[in-house]
Amino acid sequence: MSTARGESDSNRELPLAALEGLLDLFRKRQIIKPNSELKGIRQYTSSLTALWDSKFPGFPKEYFPYTSLRGQYYRGRRDAYLRDIIVQMLSHIDSADTTIVNLACVFGRDARDLALRLPHVTVIGTDINEDWNKIYRFAKISNLPNNYSFLKDDIFETRLNVQPTAVVFFGACGSVTDCAMDYAIDSGAKYLMCRTCCHDNIGGNISIIKRFSNMNRFFRLKNWFYGWIRSKKKYTGYYFSDKYSRDIYPRSKVARDLSTSDEFQDVARHSVDSDICRTIIDLDRYLYLIEKGFSVLYQGELFVAELRPEFLKKQPQFGHSTV
Repeated sequence: MSTARGESDSNRELPLAALEGLLDLFRKRQIIKPNSELKGIRQYTSSLTALWDSKFPGFPKEYFPYTSLRGQYYRGRRDAYLRDIIVQMLSHIDSADTTIVNLACVFGRDARDLALRLPHVTVIGTDINEDWNKIYRFAKISNLPNNYSFLKDDIFETRLNVQPTAVVFFGACGSVTDCAMDYAIDSGAKYLMCRTCCHDNIGGNISIIKRFSNMNRFFRLKNWFYGWIRSKKKYTGYYFSDKYSRDIYPRSKVARDLSTSDEFQDVARHSVDSDICRTIIDLDRYLYLIEKGFSVLYQGELFVAELRPEFLKKQPQFGHSTV
């Protein structure tokens, strides 16, 4: 999947054109209505989808109306599909130093599955709340693989001392996704493979445009809870950080030439009910990763990014994990 430096500009052309087109639809408010959403997504992201499908066929499209409660319920199908991709990408690497870091792992189910399927790989799951991991272990739902460990860690102030081969996550709310991407970049990971979620929460936002749908009601309730969490000092580091305020969006240099922080907050407030708005936010992330030296594939909230060879040499060497 790696590309040479000369190909990075051409790598940028498709996501940049898609971002420009979708931003135009957003400004014209050609969003929300199902026909408008489907037409817009197909018009501007079909080339990106074709690139993804040529490398990773089998995307569970039938379970991907992700602005619906049905799409939310079946997001586990995309996670299972993503785990298959991670195994495909790493199974050929025969090295004792191969390490996966699963950030925001919650129960750690995905990390354990990867550890079982990749017994030669060290898998580390991290989350700021260790209770979910304790509940899973107490319930003894499954035995812990010997190559799996858990670390309680605040992703915004990480103390994980390891250079991972791959950083993965399966739904990281709002700016947690962006912090996880930065961890992958700063730690020198060769691969970043993930599913994004809760685009409405980028930049500390907890306000969404009120619409009369079950999906909208569910997210308004979720954001009320997130607001309560943010007001409690003991939950510092949960979901939000001043390091990822509204001012850092858009994340990519090229997107900052097209849009503003105010507009991206507006996009976030509409994103609960709009595939177009969620894709706008993810395309900015796509371009950001390209600027940081990655070759990127994207479809339906899923990213697979590989650091280009010339950037591998420039990354800092981290010590072994202390967990």
